[in-house]
Amino acid sequence: MGILYIVATPIGNLEDISLRAIKTLLGVPVIACEDTRRTGQLVKILRERYSGIIGITPYDPPLNLRGGRQGELFTKKFISVRDFNEVMMVPRVLEELARGDVALLCDAGTPLLSDPGFKVVRAARKAGFKVVPIPGPFAAAAALSASGLPTNKFMFWGFLPKDWDLNPGMTHVIYESPVRLPKLLKTLKGRYPEAEVVVAAEMTKIHESFLKGEDYLAETTKAKGEVTVLVYVPEYNNHTPGV
Repeated sequence: MGILYIVATPIGNLEDISLRAIKTLLGVPVIACEDTRRTGQLVKILRERYSGIIGITPYDPPLNLRGGRQGELFTKKFISVRDFNEVMMVPRVLEELARGDVALLCDAGTPLLSDPGFKVVRAARKAGFKVVPIPGPFAAAAALSASGLPTNKFMFWGFLPKDWDLNPGMTHVIYESPVRLPKLLKTLKGRYPEAEVVVAAEMTKIHESFLKGEDYLAETTKAKGEVTVLVYVPEYNNHTPGV
């Protein structure tokens, strides 16, 4: 029986990848991921940069990665596991685990945390397979650690549900798209006027920034990718629920 490895990958800077993650991704025969083309390129880069240095022989024989350049070979089998098809792909992943090890990863960061993978992990454990975490980058933790907001008590939301309310006395960690971010910041200002808001954008990249909510809105250059919003609501904040 194979092992299911839950592999965290960089959220922007490739140098943040761990040695264990490199060894795992180069060593397993099967990788379950969101975007097979993107992950295939990551594995290719890791093989070119690190396989000789860390003494790992990439898994053989090579298999063609569908969607790659014509004639380009990869030494992995890639399975696409996304939110919309995860239930359908669970049996496929279990079949591969019956034959050998499988690495599960998302496009960036730690799988399952506001990303697909929960149903796969749950099914694998239920079927008796060993599940091993390969820890590493996690946008929420990185943002929280550098935000300057209280970290002793926090709640990770990921993307906010339709109905939400932020409990006082803690820091809330929220993911949002750049397009919807201005609306969220204005809503937070109206509902939690005393709250401290920090927007973490482009983390680990060249244009990384940590700005207060109002300062971010005043910026002319906006983030291109997903941002992390941190909100500390004071214990006795007077807010208007449901706005």
